[in-house]
Amino acid sequence: MGKIQTNLSKAEEALFILLKDITDKSDEEIDKLTFKFLDQIQKKLSKNSESELNFETLDKAVYNQPIYINGISYISLCEHHMLPFHGSVNIAVFPKKNILGISKFSDIVSHLSNNLTLQEKLTEKIATFIYEILDADGVFVKMSGKHLCSDLLNAKNSSEEVITTFSTGVYELDFSLRNEAILNFS
Repeated sequence: MGKIQTNLSKAEEALFILLKDITDKSDEEIDKLTFKFLDQIQKKLSKNSESELNFETLDKAVYNQPIYINGISYISLCEHHMLPFHGSVNIAVFPKKNILGISKFSDIVSHLSNNLTLQEKLTEKIATFIYEILDADGVFVKMSGKHLCSDLLNAKNSSEEVITTFSTGVYELDFSLRNEAILNFS
């Protein structure tokens, strides 16, 4: 470890040593990679609490029929391998009366995906969060994901796409509503 290493945190130092041992990069290149990688991980895994999100319902907007939001992109990190998985989220909401602005659904997905998690847990967390914040009659979430951990660790048997679903309220009980949601997901 040369002069570049004197003021690094323990994480930076450990990553520097690892990269030094397994790559042929120069100390200067490793130092830049180390800083960039740890900076990006820190931003992605920042511990923002859900209470920091401001999701007020739309004023004077009352609606009590299903709403479908398709194709919200996300990127998260697998809690088993710390490697990314990404894909899209489709959401069906059956509101009692209150609704959110459409962009708020993307904000929810983005916020909740900033964590070490599993796709299954993330699917449930998104559905439950929306169900509670809106006091909705039901929420159904379908999430598709491409898992880089699977691709990198077992490329021959890698799955193209993983699909998970989670339903709350009326979507748990009414299969016709759930099927309608699936038909409306693009």
